[in-house]
Amino acid sequence: MDIPWGYIQRHFDWLGHVVEGVCIAAVVALLFMVIAPRRLALIIGLAFAIGHFHGREKRDFEISAKLPPPHLEGYEMWKWSWDQATDFWPVALVLACVIVALLPKRRRKPGNSDD
Repeated sequence: MDIPWGYIQRHFDWLGHVVEGVCIAAVVALLFMVIAPRRLALIIGLAFAIGHFHGREKRDFEISAKLPPPHLEGYEMWKWSWDQATDFWPVALVLACVIVALLPKRRRKPGNSDD
């Protein structure tokens, strides 16, 4: 069986980064479970993975654009290449949605009308 790796790389590279982000989050969460409750450890792991990908793609942009230090222009994500953007944003969105799902639900107090 001949696996079309070039096709997969061109069209599904972002999915590999999402899987990588989940793995990074799991490792960091396991480390934090020693000192934090499970839900908080998971949130810390997910936030760390999002930050990791942002830093990695920012660094890739700085190198590709040959930016001199202190690299402040690297934070201008609208200047990132399509590949850099699609490496970061799907990971950030998926992991951020998991963080939101892990957050405790806010309960409204009876008689409190915030509307």
